[in-house]
Amino acid sequence: MLDNTKPTIAFLLVVHNNPEQVNMFINLLLTYENSYIYVHVDAKNPNMVSQIIKSERVTILPEHYDVQWGDYTQITVNNYLLNYAVTTQHHDFYSLHSGADMAIRPLHEFVSHLNETNCYAYYDAQKLPTTWQYRGGFGRIALNWPKMFRKRAGKHSPRRYLRSLYGRLYGAGIIKGKKLPPEYTFYGGHDWFTISEDCVNDLLAFVDSHPDFESLFIKSLSGAEIYYPTLFEALKSNKKVCNNSNLRYVDWKDRGQDLPPGSPNTCSMSFLDDIIASKKFFARKFSLAYDRKIIEYFLDTCGYKE
Repeated sequence: MLDNTKPTIAFLLVVHNNPEQVNMFINLLLTYENSYIYVHVDAKNPNMVSQIIKSERVTILPEHYDVQWGDYTQITVNNYLLNYAVTTQHHDFYSLHSGADMAIRPLHEFVSHLNETNCYAYYDAQKLPTTWQYRGGFGRIALNWPKMFRKRAGKHSPRRYLRSLYGRLYGAGIIKGKKLPPEYTFYGGHDWFTISEDCVNDLLAFVDSHPDFESLFIKSLSGAEIYYPTLFEALKSNKKVCNNSNLRYVDWKDRGQDLPPGSPNTCSMSFLDDIIASKKFFARKFSLAYDRKIIEYFLDTCGYKE
């Protein structure tokens, strides 16, 4: 258990739209007195910078990357947030979130959990191969994916069919991918996590000293979902980790929502029982335009008062 019963937590937010909703999440995070929020605003929406709430505990990062779905830029911006926060001031934990996240339990319960468990890292990791496409996920990093494939595509987009064909040809052995370094054991999982300051420092030092590892992900497809679980597993040594839960609820059930491939469901009040039963501390994704009531419900139950 931490000696400090009120650890400092750096909440790292990757945002690209919906400033009203982002501000709701930030205000909720600020209900914990030792929270510090670091916000990366996507280069595609620079006007959003002026719309983020002002607070001495909210920092908008000066660089703005054009983050693309499935692209290495997802790793770039995450590492930028980690590096910026850890060099700004000391924090006990660093928690990465999107602008579409919401706390689903009061922040003091999240803090209590961190105090009681005091893990090096909280994340999801399943050893490859998993049930993922393209040889259980290996194809995501073994292939050099053309830039046109490292973009979100609709259900009936020709680009999506071509991407699938490219990956299937690799799976069938017709296209040969690069040989993966045998010194690394690869894992897959979510690319949202909560980690300790020691873990952040270890991760950034590893990245700086292992350019061969970094180069594997430059032209990967959704490589962040392999990059972080693999790093956490490689760095953990004999340290205590929670590698079967990143403390976040994400809904992948078939609920009839018309979603882009690879996107989780957008939460609504009809999910409420499942969200609460999960006993997680955060959930994603939410949308004011889709269901404002579910966001307002968690703002209220988590203790945010305007």
